[in-house]
Amino acid sequence: MKMTQITITACAALLASGVALAEPKEFKKADANADGMIDAAEYANSGAEKPMAELDKDKNGSLSQKEYDALLEEECD
Repeated sequence: MKMTQITITACAALLASGVALAEPKEFKKADANADGMIDAAEYANSGAEKPMAELDKDKNGSLSQKEYDALLEEECD
């Protein structure tokens, strides 16, 4: 009985953390160095699942706030 409760609690915690990680961070939080652009390393830590190349419309290797906000709008739909 006690092992079942522990297992259920652990599964619930994993599910809750997975949901939290699935949502991309806001632009200001994702832009760790505050340079106004999100580079590949920052994007990798943003929580986004979509490939960065699909969002990088100007193909400069980083995302502007406008490009990144397009991701957030898609996630909200």
